[in-house]
Amino acid sequence: MAALLGVCAIAAPAVQGAAFNGSSSDITDFANGSEVSTAGALVDAVNLLNANVGGVGVSTTINGVLFKGSQPGSYHEGAEPFANASFVYHGGDGYADGGLWSSGGAYDTLADSQIYGIDNGNVNVGDGYGVTNLVPGQHYQLQVFMLDDRSGVSKTFPLQFQQAAFTGNFDELDGNVPAVEIGYIGGISIGGNGVTQANGEIATVNFVIDAGFNGLLVNTWDNGAINGMQLRAIPEPSTLALGGLAAIGFALRKRLTRKA
Repeated sequence: MAALLGVCAIAAPAVQGAAFNGSSSDITDFANGSEVSTAGALVDAVNLLNANVGGVGVSTTINGVLFKGSQPGSYHEGAEPFANASFVYHGGDGYADGGLWSSGGAYDTLADSQIYGIDNGNVNVGDGYGVTNLVPGQHYQLQVFMLDDRSGVSKTFPLQFQQAAFTGNFDELDGNVPAVEIGYIGGISIGGNGVTQANGEIATVNFVIDAGFNGLLVNTWDNGAINGMQLRAIPEPSTLALGGLAAIGFALRKRLTRKA
């Protein structure tokens, strides 16, 4: 038991500063959308700048995850107030067209619209699509969906991730707390190659933000476009380790009790 407690002490380091890791990969399960993560606990998911029916945003569910639509003119998913939202528009242009995706399947509705032109060429930081109401020190997983299989359309672009401080007033950033880059993924490629189910990419990143920040900006340029995002809260690795050790300790105690 003493040895177990010693391992516990080693397995539970304090979070020190921002952290980031991630990559992008091709969609392979078009029919079921199994690449949509179900790790940890869902915080929220959004269908970016989607077409609307009668002024109401169109939501869609993929692999059990609800991607909320946005009403026209709304800054946040599901037209929620800032305090309850996880995403906020912070620049970019929207484009909706059923011809963006001919592959059908689970991603059909999500792929019908996208946001592009997100990058502000006049600034080096503080531009991108916003992820809001984050808690410093909490481990998060963010997925960014980039879907476009039109024949003859090819896009290669990066994704940049900056921790940011939102004031709570729509998409306004705190001018006293400049955004800081914490992650970068280069060389993402999407676009049709002339056949159905040509291409689609999902970037999956895990991150922690610093104290003093409450959000993230996801930026892309070079014709990059984003169709949707989902945010999930992930248990800290140390918490998982402690949970496993606690289970071992309980089993060991039960076994010793039986012997006694």
